[in-house]
Amino acid sequence: MEMLLNNRPYLITALDAVKRTGQCNMFDSNCVIRTMQDLGYIEQADWLAAHLDDYVEILVVEYFDWMQINEPESLAQQLARETGLEVIEE
Repeated sequence: MEMLLNNRPYLITALDAVKRTGQCNMFDSNCVIRTMQDLGYIEQADWLAAHLDDYVEILVVEYFDWMQINEPESLAQQLARETGLEVIEE
């Protein structure tokens, strides 16, 4: 699967853009593909449509891992860190 993602390095970015719109249940691949197209991620949408068998694994494993690394901290977490208080987990 790593090879599949290497062929489309912006797939995760496109998935994140779709998630941030709030327009789709991310497990609804048809909605995700349409929204990617609407957002201008045409190449990624076409790739995803051709690799639907891999979509759930990409979503659950690769995208989830990416989110854990790249998800911005909340305002409460940022304030706690900057003031030296205990950082809370949300």
